[in-house]
Amino acid sequence: MTGFDIRERRNDIGLSQSKLANITGIEQARISAYELGKLELSVKEVNEIANQLEIIDEAAVLKLKKKRFQNSKHLDSIIAQRPRRGFSKTNRNKEYLEILNSLDYQFTNPPKTGLKAISFFAGCGGLCYGVRAAGFEIVATNELIENYKDIYKLNFPNARFLPNDVQEITKSDINKILKEHKKIDLMVGGPPCQGFSLAGKRDVNDKRNTLFEYYLNIAEQVQPKVILIENVRLLTSMKDPNGGLVSKRILDTFCNIGYKSNFYNLNAKDYGVPQHRERVIFIAVRKDLPPPLSIAEPKYGNSGGLFESRLPYFTFGDGVSDLDFLESGESSFKDEHHWAVNHPEHVIRWLIDVSEGKSAHDNTDPSLRPPSGYNTTYKRQVWKEPAGTVATTYGMISGCRNVHPIATRALTTREALRLQSFPDSFKLTGNDGPIRTVIGNAVPPLLAFELAKFIKENYML
Repeated sequence: MTGFDIRERRNDIGLSQSKLANITGIEQARISAYELGKLELSVKEVNEIANQLEIIDEAAVLKLKKKRFQNSKHLDSIIAQRPRRGFSKTNRNKEYLEILNSLDYQFTNPPKTGLKAISFFAGCGGLCYGVRAAGFEIVATNELIENYKDIYKLNFPNARFLPNDVQEITKSDINKILKEHKKIDLMVGGPPCQGFSLAGKRDVNDKRNTLFEYYLNIAEQVQPKVILIENVRLLTSMKDPNGGLVSKRILDTFCNIGYKSNFYNLNAKDYGVPQHRERVIFIAVRKDLPPPLSIAEPKYGNSGGLFESRLPYFTFGDGVSDLDFLESGESSFKDEHHWAVNHPEHVIRWLIDVSEGKSAHDNTDPSLRPPSGYNTTYKRQVWKEPAGTVATTYGMISGCRNVHPIATRALTTREALRLQSFPDSFKLTGNDGPIRTVIGNAVPPLLAFELAKFIKENYML
């Protein structure tokens, strides 16, 4: 079917390009270019269009138009009335993708070091991904949520799981691991941060706050060379029910079980992740190991100084600019995880003219401001800066800095994965809600790789 044939059939039944794009999942811009003879679609795309145009008639088009008018007016009334926006690949997009491809290769073909690691609170495996790529065999892991375990199993098909709840892991469970593998070199984990994070209520009596104690009890039994804990930066100011700092309790416990330890506040953007993501990393090294405590040096930074040795930060655009441009409600034909939530018309009106780095709350016209919220909500990201922190709500346009810098929509799952430094080969399964939650909570694999690589080179003598 030629582009001319498609246009003739559309006109015969009164079907717009945008509606044809919606029902086929093919970008409107690609359909338009094909109809004008400026682009060749794939055989699969042409067949999909032909099939849809064969089964749809004028009555069906009228129903589609009625439904669209009721539920999704904004494409006709706002976005479709304006010149279509877009973006080009940034100069460093290729560089960033090459880093992710290299990470993927090292994960798939890990160096044979003989080093072994054990993981807890694994989530979908962001921390484990980087640890494995650095050369550690992950011999056992643990995760409470079944949806997250399903994703982990897809990417770590040989995973050996300990009991889901860390509070139910027994000494016998750990002894079986130690009997089989003799020694564990590295123990990693990120106890749930909800009890510590300012994103929720920082309840000192939240039971999740004490999960690190179970983690440290296991560490005392395992006695690995190095222990790593990852958490939100504000953990360092959290107090326990007795009024003492949680961070001091962690350090004191490490000392009591035979480790020298410290914690480090770091930002993922300093290690090549195109995202501003502040975290605290606790590193504990067994006292019989000689090197002094330290952590991987940042490799990226602002490159304004004459003698600046760091590489420039990767930006939002560097992470995603090779992806298809999508507006609200559109989907990529090439990538099942790159599709945009269909947002209400009034929200599109609030945001369509908001510039990068600004919020709909900043609009001068009061009628274009959201009725509630803060100026960090309904806020656009900035294309040429590292992204804001990818949160579990990245698909909500009303969330904190969740609006795309150029398109008027929330972030897609593929964009969230890229900004978190997951290679495109990383597999997902399950419903959108759990997927967004586990991605938003994940440790960026690239950050995990840099930390694990440093540990390997400095403490695995």
